[in-house]
Amino acid sequence: MTPEDLYKNSFDGYRQDPPPGVWDGVNRRLATKSFFTPGLGHFNILYVAAAAAIVVAAFWMSPGDQQSPSTNGENIIIADSSSDGTRQTAGDKVPSYDENVGKELSVTIPKHNNVQHQPSQQTENADITTTAAIKADSGVSVTSSEPEIQRTSLIESPMPDFTSAFHASLHQGCAPLTIQLQNLSQNTEYCQWYLGNGETTYEQNPTITYNKPGTYIIALRTVSGTYAKTSYDTIKVSARQQAEIAVAIQGMTIIAEARNVNGGNIVWDFGDKTQMMGKKHSHTYKQPGVYDIVLTISDDICTDTVTRRITIKEPEFSITFPNAIIASRSGFSSGDYKSASPENKALFGPKGNIDNLAKYNLTIYTRAGKQVFQTNNPHETWNGYYLNELLPRGVYVYKCQYEFVNGESATVNGNITLLWE
Repeated sequence: MTPEDLYKNSFDGYRQDPPPGVWDGVNRRLATKSFFTPGLGHFNILYVAAAAAIVVAAFWMSPGDQQSPSTNGENIIIADSSSDGTRQTAGDKVPSYDENVGKELSVTIPKHNNVQHQPSQQTENADITTTAAIKADSGVSVTSSEPEIQRTSLIESPMPDFTSAFHASLHQGCAPLTIQLQNLSQNTEYCQWYLGNGETTYEQNPTITYNKPGTYIIALRTVSGTYAKTSYDTIKVSARQQAEIAVAIQGMTIIAEARNVNGGNIVWDFGDKTQMMGKKHSHTYKQPGVYDIVLTISDDICTDTVTRRITIKEPEFSITFPNAIIASRSGFSSGDYKSASPENKALFGPKGNIDNLAKYNLTIYTRAGKQVFQTNNPHETWNGYYLNELLPRGVYVYKCQYEFVNGESATVNGNITLLWE
């Protein structure tokens, strides 16, 4: 027999019981561990939590002394997302507007007793999604859901009676175009304008100037409660024609021409109560002075006006004639008289302010009384020829009758000596 066997045999039949109370402590620890271990086969903390949830739900559903849903209570605010009254509620379900109250809705509201949520600030491109909270005693049905409570059977408030309308003083014109907007909306809390050029304003009746050509859409958004409506109008702005006035002054007569004009009606006002239509005109003034020439160009959309001031000077109402000419043997035909031309010595005609002549008649005779030249044009001159043949050298007689535009007239008689080169 080994020492281990001797030691084991010495304790056979020996028993030692623990002190009183030890088993009670062990049992309490085992019961605590079992209570905090979830399971369906024994009583544990899960059953306590469920009972607590039922008590909380029963408290929320109790009527108490709180207000029930009515037309006077602010049960819920439904927001508008378009001008035709389509509305959107908070949560996932979005019903369309229905004038029949008592409609079944489903709205998720954070769990806060007697707290009312205000609508959030809106923008033109966003829908209003915030709703007002329902008070805890509003009489709606409740289902328990942590951390939120799902409520149903909400009473929907009807859309208020309000309008969105406005009037624009002009709908088309040339840039820069200034228009006045008149707000005709009724029963609104506030209005916001969208002017089509990136600008917005809250003014009641704004004035706007469009400096660039284009088509602009104006929108007026009106709000009443949490509803909004929008009205629209279109403004067309056209580019102006960059017209110019070209004027050539010849004594009392001018030649006026409209340049850089692309169609349209062209009307001239020469400043002396004379009006004409067309692109180019010649006009003779009766009196010297300062005149404003006004050119008006109009089309289907806009009217453009250009003004140019001119000065008509006092003319010299007199003419003179030379007393001799040196005819060219090579021959010159009668034509325009040019004061700076070398042909002056070979041509016979009036000198002076001949552009102001209203009437003119020049006749040349031989000393025997034979007519060798006649004209009614002060620019047409005599070159010493008759029937394409050079006349003999000698003295000839001329007679001129004329009248100026101012009414002055005269008759001049004289002699002219014809020489050859």
